[in-house]
Amino acid sequence: MTIQEQIDSEYAAILGHPIVRSSVLIRRSANRLDGYLRVRCILTNDDFLEIALHIALHNGHLVIDDYRYQWMNSTQTVLRHRWDNTPHFPDLPGFPHHCHVGHENNVEPAAPMDVGELLDYISDSIG
Repeated sequence: MTIQEQIDSEYAAILGHPIVRSSVLIRRSANRLDGYLRVRCILTNDDFLEIALHIALHNGHLVIDDYRYQWMNSTQTVLRHRWDNTPHFPDLPGFPHHCHVGHENNVEPAAPMDVGELLDYISDSIG
């Protein structure tokens, strides 16, 4: 799979997931070495979700090497969850992957997820 195909696959997962009511593509780019996708979504319960990810070729493998998935209430004033891999919590298991739950200061370990896993998690959470 090429980087362009992987970016297209992640974007298709957003467009095709039943929890996503609408979406706005902010940026989608890809070249031979890396790609970027940023999309803002309104979910079926009116919550807001922003997905930003960078995919790069590392040792011959495509890897989501930088990401931020931010799920907020409909007015974008209350953080439900934000998953990212910014390396600022080195003592957490699974570093640098982590999740802010409920507010910025409540940080928990998290495993990396692709967009399909993220959307399935949110779908299961809101029923």
